[in-house]
This record gives sequence, C-alpha cells and structure tokens, in this order.
Amino acid sequence: MKRIKRFGGLLKEDLKNKLWLVLITWYAFGMFCFLFATKATIPAGEVRSLYVGAGNTSFFAAMLVLGFLMGITAFPYLYSGKKADLYFSLPFSRNQMFLAGCINDFLIFSFPMVICRLIFFKLSVSMGYCKYEEAVLPVWIGCGVMVLGWLFIRSLSMLSALLTHNTGYTLGVFILFLLGPDLGFRLTEKMMKICIPTFYRSEMLERLSGFFSPMALLKNAAGVDEYADGALWSLHDHLPYIFFLGASVLLLLVLNCLVFWKRPVERGRRMFSFRFAECFVRYACVLLAVLWIVSSLQIFTWGNFSAGLAVFSILWGVPLVHGLLNVLLSFNMKRFFSGKWHLLAEYLLMFAVTGIFVFGGKKEGAFPAKEETESLAVALNALGSGDEQEEVLSHMDLTGEELSFAWDFIEAYCLNAESLSGPEAESFDLLIKCRLKDGREKYYRYEIPQLFADAFGDIFKGEGFKEGTYAALRLDSLKYYEIRWSNGMETYTLDLSREERQKLWEIYKEDFMGLTFSDIRKQTPIGSFTFCETRRHEEVTGYIYPGFTGVLKTLSEYGIDGGKTIKDYPVNKIVIDKYLVTEGLLYDVRYLKWKKEITDEETIAGLTAGLCPKDFCGDYLLNNRDVSMEITLYYQDSLGKTVNSIPCMADRETDIR
Repeated sequence: MKRIKRFGGLLKEDLKNKLWLVLITWYAFGMFCFLFATKATIPAGEVRSLYVGAGNTSFFAAMLVLGFLMGITAFPYLYSGKKADLYFSLPFSRNQMFLAGCINDFLIFSFPMVICRLIFFKLSVSMGYCKYEEAVLPVWIGCGVMVLGWLFIRSLSMLSALLTHNTGYTLGVFILFLLGPDLGFRLTEKMMKICIPTFYRSEMLERLSGFFSPMALLKNAAGVDEYADGALWSLHDHLPYIFFLGASVLLLLVLNCLVFWKRPVERGRRMFSFRFAECFVRYACVLLAVLWIVSSLQIFTWGNFSAGLAVFSILWGVPLVHGLLNVLLSFNMKRFFSGKWHLLAEYLLMFAVTGIFVFGGKKEGAFPAKEETESLAVALNALGSGDEQEEVLSHMDLTGEELSFAWDFIEAYCLNAESLSGPEAESFDLLIKCRLKDGREKYYRYEIPQLFADAFGDIFKGEGFKEGTYAALRLDSLKYYEIRWSNGMETYTLDLSREERQKLWEIYKEDFMGLTFSDIRKQTPIGSFTFCETRRHEEVTGYIYPGFTGVLKTLSEYGIDGGKTIKDYPVNKIVIDKYLVTEGLLYDVRYLKWKKEITDEETIAGLTAGLCPKDFCGDYLLNNRDVSMEITLYYQDSLGKTVNSIPCMADRETDIR
C-alpha cells in the first residue's frame, strides 16, 4: 500500500509540471467541438473530413502536434543537470519515473480526445449525417487508432529528446525519424528510374514505404487520404497497418525505457547522449544528402545513369556533406576537415549503395518471360481520351488472344527497341503492368516511336483493352444515373427512363467496340455523353465519334442532331494566339508570336471545318492537332440569342496565317 501511495505522489508531482499541457489539450479539443457544433448541417460533398471515422484530418493534426509536444516535454528535468540530480535522488527507480510520465501523458491526451470524438458523433447523428448503428464501431476504432498514432509520435519525439542535449538537435533528430524514411524511399525510386531506363514503379517499394515511412504508416492506419463517409470506414482495409503501428509503438516504448534507464545525467561536451546516436545521425544524413546530389546531377544532365558523373558526385559530395555535419555537430568551423576515418567509411558506404543500384537495377529491369506472365495491362499515354494511366493499369486485365497481341507488340517494339529507328522527338510512353503467375506485379515504361504507332491497333481492338482504358464502358447498371449529351457547343440532360438509359449505354458500348485505332488517329470526337451518378455525384465521360451510327440514330429519335459540329453554328468571331515554343533547361518556354482576330464571314467559314472543341482533343498527339495555337471561338446557340465562347484546336494542316 505504501508503494502505491508513493507512486501516486510521483504521478501527482509529474502532473504539476504538465498543467500547461492539460490546458492546451482541453482547449484544442474544446475548440474542435465548438466549431463543429456551430454548423447547422454538414455541407454536401464535405465527406473527406470523416467526422466519425478514424481519418478526421483535424484530429490527425492534433495527434501529431500534441504527440510531439508531450514527447519532448515528457521528462523536462533532463535538460537541467541540477534538476536531474534532484529527481534521480528521489526514492524511485528510473523505470517508475518513466512509467509515471507515460501514464500522465496518456490520460492528458486520451481523455479529452475520446470525449470530443463522442460529442462529434452525437452531433453527426443529430444532423442526420450518419446512423448510430452504422457509425458507433468506427467511432471507437477511430479513438483507438488516434491513441496508437499519438503514442507512436510521442515515442519518436521522446526518443529524439533522450538522445540529444539540445532543443534544436531534438527537433532535427525528430524530423529525421519522421521524414527521413520517406525521403529515403523517394530517393530510392529516383535512383531506380535513373539506373533502370524501363523502370516505372515498384509494388514492393510502395508496400515497404507504406509500412516503414512513419507519416505514410499513420495515414494508412487512419485512412486520412480516403474520400469516403467515416461511417463506411473499413477496419479490414486498415488492419495490417494498425497491427504494424501497434507493434512499432511497443518496440519504441521498450527502446525509450532502455535509453531512459541508460542515459547519463551529466551532459558532457557532446550534443548527443550516446556515441551511437551521433554516428546514426551522421551516416543517415550523409546517405540521404549524397544520394540526392547524385540523383539530381544525373537528372539535370543526361537523365540516364552515367558512371563517371556518379563517381564525380560522390567524390565531392561526400566531403562537402561530411564537413557541414562536422560543423553542425561541434559548432566549430575548425573541425570541418576532421574525422578522416568517418570520411573513409562514408565513401565506402556511398560507393556500395550506388553499386547496389547500378548492378541490382539490371536484374530488376529485366522483362519477365511469357510463360511467367499471367496477364498484362498496357496504357498508352497518347490516348488522352481514356482514364488516367494508373486507373487504366488497375482496371485492365489482358488474357488469352489479347495477351498474345500485347506480348507480340512488346516483343517487337519494346524489347527489341535498339533495332528500330524513328523520329526521336516524337514518341509515346507505353506503361506495362505484368501480373506474374507467382502473384507478383511488375511495372515497366517504354518509349514507342510515333512511326510504329499503327502497330498498336491489334491491342486497341480488344474488348479488355477498351474496357480497361475507358471508364464509360465499365458501367453496369444505370439505375442511379442521368445522362448529359454535349457537342462542345450545347449541352442537354436527356429525360430518359431507367430502361432507356440502359439501352442507350448498350448502344454506345456496341458502337465503341467497333472503333479502331485508325479511327482514333484520324478522327476527333463530335460529342460526348456524361454519365452522372446521382447519389455520390461522380461523373464518367464517354466520347462520341462520327462512325457511331447507332448512337446518332438514337439521339435523332430524341430530337437531338448528334452530328452537328462547329461549322453548323453561326460563328461571330475567332481569336487566335500563335505561340513560339522553345526548349528551356527545366521546361519549355512559350512566347506569343502573333495575335489575330477574325470576323470576316468567308474566312470564318473556311476555318471552322478544321476546328474542334478543345475538350474533345484529348488524343491530339495521335490526330495531329496543333498545340502552338490557342483559339477562342465566339458563336451563337441554336436559338441565335446567346453568344458563347469555347477554346478550340486546329489541325496542323489548317492554313491559319
């Protein structure tokens, strides 16, 4: 009983030193509740804030800030030799003092946080934003995830404070712990792109980054980047990250306890409590800084790996970073050239790491054999009318005959690219995702000369390729959709029943499946359908081409002239800005060469046949649209009463002077 009372006294004494943290915590969460309560309702579409789930961005930011503050102030007496001597002379072991600090911080953070989240939940239910039975579990899981995340940040911050003797160094080491791994993964990806010409992305690298980058781990565990209702937050999707976060917290708590137990009271002349901590910071900073120098010089010169440039970067980069670290760690300019053995070890480290990238990259960049491949996904960047390339790769799955066509194209125009010749300045990027029979996924990037683009037609004609590339073809039931038609000049929402919408989509899909790659290269869309999901307000666009006879016939039955184009409207004026594009060091530079305003009816009539709304020119790399001109067209609508304007693009063959 005496021990319990004595430990209670220790808790009370520790809490007296942290009253300011109590006030800050209650004030922060109290303001959250106040601001949320002032809302009469939650605005439509404001779902990312995840009021009842684990991914609330406001709580996430509070978790980071409070975790950092409570970590560096967990044992404030360690920064003063006299106070440390006084506290360590008390009849308590260091383990008891460590436990008392952890218990108080846990109560200071978790108690107001849980109360605030429950108030948020009650308000959300009263606003009709969520149902009690659907959201009560995400609320409690959200509380648990926030506590785990706070413990993780507090442990990193505490470890930074225990390893250093200076507030500035504590902040620097904390930033290194928090952001260093993410920077390391980014530099690794950059070096792989340099050393492997065909590298696009690595599934294994992304998976490791999701677990071992602290910020990525916290976001993945909480679901901060999800655009979803908090009540629909899925524990199953985040469970691996939560388990890993929990294991990391336990490991850090044990490590902090050991460091606190071993930490010397006397400060000494060094800024670090332990020699190994200084060595860790030194070599981690050298590795990150010199890798950044090597990769940056490679990118700003040839773009691909150059052994000579890499050696040159290491030879001057290592001593430069080494000297700067010597000055920062000693506050003495005279020690810039000290630490020769460290310098030698840093040279060996950098040459070894660079060698791993160079020689390991050759194996990583090898394309798998056909018999190892289960399926393929290919995305051509020139197909701007399709989905984003990442979406294409995730939705496409080419097998059977389509896999054979894709494999033949890759073998002829990618793997044997050295034997091909074509205009170097005009090429397309081809992204490839290989799903291997052993369950792995590998990604590649190849450049395809425009001269050989027609050979892509066998891949394009496949149903799997089109459904993977165009989201409008992947729709199923249009029960909760509405359809808008547009030709770039006018837009109408079609008043159709569910059966009529479904039938129109089936006709559109049938027409699109007959579209060839040659059509894509020679034609520009004359219209579009926008399929709008009325519940989640999501939109999918599908383009209409001149050869879509079924679609055009159906539109005519609804009283819409789907073949009506720019030349069929009364055009009042055309404004043309001609630009001269020159290649710069970092990016292309555009200069206005001349500007012209055309109002002559005869000239306008001659130009409109070669113009197309810019929104329909996503495939301009394939159908030869002129990107050096910005054209604005002013026209009257079908009633002839309103003057509108749209941006347009012209064919390169169109004579505009």
